[in-house]
Amino acid sequence: LTLWCHQDCQHRMIFSGSNKRVGYCALVLVTIAAISVFLIDCENSSLWSISTTAGNVSEVRNVSSLTSTLLGGGEKGHEEIDDDEEIALDYFLGPDSKLTVNRTPIQNRTNVEKEILIPCNTTKGSSTLVNATQFWRRKACKIGDAKSVQFFHLGKGGGSTIYFQLLDYHLVFERSHPSPNFDSKLFKGPTTTLIFNIRDPVDRFVSAFNWRSLLYCRDGDKRKPYFKGKSNSRYPPYLYPDKVCLAGNKTEKILLHEEYQSDPNPLGEALCEDSPNFAYASEKVKNIAHARLSLNDWLSFLIDPDIYPAITTTGINKVMAITTEPRVENNNTSLLDWHTQQAIIELYSDSGLSSDQIDDIMKHKPQVNAKSEKKSEMMTLSSISSSTSKLTPPPLRTLGECCLARFFHDDYRLMKTMILDDREENLTSVLPLADVHSLVKTACSWGNDEQRTSCMRDLASMIKRRAEFLDYSRGSCENVVGVVKNVSSPLSSLPSEKVVREAEVDLGTIYYNQTTGGK
Repeated sequence: LTLWCHQDCQHRMIFSGSNKRVGYCALVLVTIAAISVFLIDCENSSLWSISTTAGNVSEVRNVSSLTSTLLGGGEKGHEEIDDDEEIALDYFLGPDSKLTVNRTPIQNRTNVEKEILIPCNTTKGSSTLVNATQFWRRKACKIGDAKSVQFFHLGKGGGSTIYFQLLDYHLVFERSHPSPNFDSKLFKGPTTTLIFNIRDPVDRFVSAFNWRSLLYCRDGDKRKPYFKGKSNSRYPPYLYPDKVCLAGNKTEKILLHEEYQSDPNPLGEALCEDSPNFAYASEKVKNIAHARLSLNDWLSFLIDPDIYPAITTTGINKVMAITTEPRVENNNTSLLDWHTQQAIIELYSDSGLSSDQIDDIMKHKPQVNAKSEKKSEMMTLSSISSSTSKLTPPPLRTLGECCLARFFHDDYRLMKTMILDDREENLTSVLPLADVHSLVKTACSWGNDEQRTSCMRDLASMIKRRAEFLDYSRGSCENVVGVVKNVSSPLSSLPSEKVVREAEVDLGTIYYNQTTGGK
């Protein structure tokens, strides 16, 4: 190509006399020379092992000979490969070849390490073997089977962090959000693994209330109104709450902005079992996105004895709880990122990858780029309450905290069921659910020992933070908050915990029925 351009330029200079064309030819020559210098490096010669299985051909070449073939000569030696060179190699070796590249300096050629290969499966059904660097470069490479893994994404519980990280690590799965999808795949297959996120129910409720209140436009709001189905879908409010707000006069907006004045306390306190507005408030909760469904609602098919027997041997056989709970030793932040990393490793292993392959993938994970930073920003925005708004929601009062803890009493019982050993946690005020699918008790039984212990510790911490409110022997929430001592309680005449367990009776329901006459 260089020789042809050189001759062509000479021809144009002799016969055309056009300075513009001569300049064009000179530019072509300079460009080709620059590419040649980029491809050929004399000082740092490297040996490339290029293995291909195109047909029955298997060979090892020095890359300098390939470079010589491509450029018609040149000095030997090469240092590194880039995406364009991979495309060139794929072209010359054939589209069906399985290409792997191992770079080792000449002086170390006698001690070449065996390269770890990773399956690169695409959604179109093709599969090749690549090294870890190529795995991260090729976004089409996927791990796992989307039909076999289901992610129940509970709103305002760290689900966005988990979701984006699973995608970032090339895992494929199906997601249910903002409500669960109880289709036949869970009962009969091909779904075999269920992932779900858990956050303290009271914290999740308050976060959902404040978040939805933030998203809706207010009077005099300077943010751009967003009309679903009409506005630019690339900039929805839940990704850009500081710039865009939900327009319209929906029931949810009226409830949050007008009836409860963007304050979770009146609604939370109305959810006390002895509140005259309990029934009304319970119905209003169903109008708030992310708050309308409790943890029990999401996992109802595993805890309802009339439903879970329908799960067959080909249906789900593994559940993975990913918890988020503030840790004192971690500056009062959760270990959600670490738990998610453990879940990624577990899913890699379940897909058939060896420990060496997993370690190699993790070791070669690229540094955070601009796109990943944007995802991180989106996850942060999704996790805040209203820090981007001038209106800061008031903190939850203790009475509201107690009322909400009892309102979500069954969620705490479900979490207690997932803790295998609570003898050292002093959680006797909360009873586990008696009749559930056996998978519920294995929600934390995945990953290594550290992961299992950490998961159960998070659940125990959630229960302990609300333990005084969940102790019905102390009377009503008003008594608990008022620190009224020696409160007489109808619980004194109730059957023992053992009897309650055997009778499969909810202790809270007994207390509620006796204090309200069963109404």
